[in-house]
This record gives sequence, structure tokens and C-alpha cells, in this order.
Amino acid sequence: MRYYYKRAIPREHFGIGFGRPKRFVLVLVIINTVIFLLESLAPNDFVYLFGLVPPFITKKFYIWQFVTYMFLHGSFWHLFFNMFTLYIFGSELEKLWGTKKFLTYYFITGIGAGLCAYVFTNAPTIGASGAIYGLLLAYGMMFPNRWLLVFFVFPMKAKYFALVFGLIELLLSIGGSPDGIAHIAHLGGMVFGLLYLWLQNRMKKHRYNKNSPIDADFTVIPPNDNENIDYILDKILQYGIDSLTPTERKKLVKAGKFFARYYDNDSRKRKR
Repeated sequence: MRYYYKRAIPREHFGIGFGRPKRFVLVLVIINTVIFLLESLAPNDFVYLFGLVPPFITKKFYIWQFVTYMFLHGSFWHLFFNMFTLYIFGSELEKLWGTKKFLTYYFITGIGAGLCAYVFTNAPTIGASGAIYGLLLAYGMMFPNRWLLVFFVFPMKAKYFALVFGLIELLLSIGGSPDGIAHIAHLGGMVFGLLYLWLQNRMKKHRYNKNSPIDADFTVIPPNDNENIDYILDKILQYGIDSLTPTERKKLVKAGKFFARYYDNDSRKRKR
């Protein structure tokens, strides 16, 4: 699976998305690479001890394997494509969410994928692919209208890209596949990612409802949204207002109402 993305600019301009990665995305890439080199010294021992081996979890209680299996890879290309995808999609998501939320999401989707592999298969599983598919889903939801070039040839919006690959993994999981790939783990990463984002959205709406609105058309912006507003403003400066997603436009309108009302109230107090 090879792809790269362009930002939401005219379709005739495509460019590889090699921006400067956020701090922890780069840390994850380095950790995975170093572990892969160590793993090559004794691959079987690493897999049995740190890979996700269902019988060992059940009988020997190796519960750490739900985390450590994410850092093992079966070949150079397995590592390369996972880290390439982590770099491309993860950098944007960490920039949007911040490091804490990004890491929380990354490990929840990775552990969730491991749980699916544990429940539905009995074979050893290794690799960050479950978490990577979770990032793919999140990217499609956060940047739905970004254009990707699949296999460097076929243009596709991120939301359709995530949908297509999710359906492929669903079909391969249901029908079974002799290719030795844990498709159920890939699907599990996307499912747990979807559940996480849905719960986050519900919790955020609940917090908004607990705020006392100043009037029917005005809602106070929580402090956590400040970083998102900065990101949206930077995006407008670089790529124009047409590059915003519907969600980003709503946040910008909400911020505008907040500051307009704030300065209006402030000016009235000064006149008094």
C-alpha cells in the first residue's frame, strides 16, 4: 500500500507530504526502527516474548504483549510502509491534536487491534498495522477532503480512501485470507479508533452543554480548542479559506462569535 497526500489546494498541484514531523511521531519511528534491528538478532525469541501470541497470553499471562507486539515487524518492507504511513498521517494528527491525545489514540487503536487478533485468531501477530489503520481512519475523519495519490497514481479524497480500505479489511476478515496478514487486527484498529473518536465527540458535547451560554447564539470556547483555532488560522494563511473542512469552518465561526461578543461586552463596560 503506497500513497502520499497533498493539502487541499487545486487538484493540478500534487506534492508529497514530507513536512517536519511532530516530536513523538519521530520518536515512534526511531523506536520501531531500533527494535527491528535488535529483533533481527533473535527473531523467534523476540516474537515469542514480545509478539502477540494468544496461547502465551491465556496460559502464561503475558499481557504486555498487547503493547509490545506493535513494535515488532516481520520484514524491512513491513516496517517501512508502517513507518512511512505513521510519518505522513501521524505528523498531521499530532499537530492537530497535540502529543497527549495523539499517543492516547495511537495506543488505544493498537491495543484494540491486538485484542481483536487475540479473540479471533490463535496465531502470533506482530506489527503496528492495527494502529496505522486507526490513524488512517482518523485522518479520513479529520481531513476528509484532502487528496491522496494512491500508489502515486490514483487521486482519492481521504474520507473515501479510509472507507475503501476499511471495506477491504472487512471483506478479507469475513472471507478469510491465506496471505498471513492479520486483517482482523487492521479492522479492529479502525473500529476502536471510530469508537474513541465517537466517545470523544460525545464527551465534548456534554462539556459544551454544561457551560452556561451567554445567549442562544453564543457558546464559550473551551481552552482546549485554542490550539485548534491556531491551526485553522495557519491553514487559512497557507492555503486559503477554501481549504477548511466543514468542521473547521464551524469552529472558526464559533471563535468569531466568541471574540465579537467578548470585545462588545468589554467596550460597553469601558463606556460605563
